[in-house]
Amino acid sequence: MVKETRESPRIATNIEIKFREKGSFVRSYMLNVNNGGLFLKTDKPLTIDAEVTMHIRLPDDQETMTIEGRVVWTNPKSKVFPAGMGIQFTKLLPEHQDKIKTYVQSNLKEIKNLSMM
Repeated sequence: MVKETRESPRIATNIEIKFREKGSFVRSYMLNVNNGGLFLKTDKPLTIDAEVTMHIRLPDDQETMTIEGRVVWTNPKSKVFPAGMGIQFTKLLPEHQDKIKTYVQSNLKEIKNLSMM
């Protein structure tokens, strides 16, 4: 059994974002997020420790946040799980951290409410 080591809960999403390591931005999708990072769907994951710049706009928010991160794990394409990479946030403004935390908490409450019906 694998012990959960995340400090905050992770929620499923399907939010379009733009990211880049070097050069131009690429569109992709954030499949889940928590207060410390996210999983980014891509058929061409970057190498471990690669630095990434992301532009993220959460649903119902007008601001596009620029967040820096670092690739901490990758998942090759398989029949079971999507290909992509886990990115740990390394540099984000405190107000962006608050927005992500609020988004995660809000969606956790919504999931709990739906499961109680």
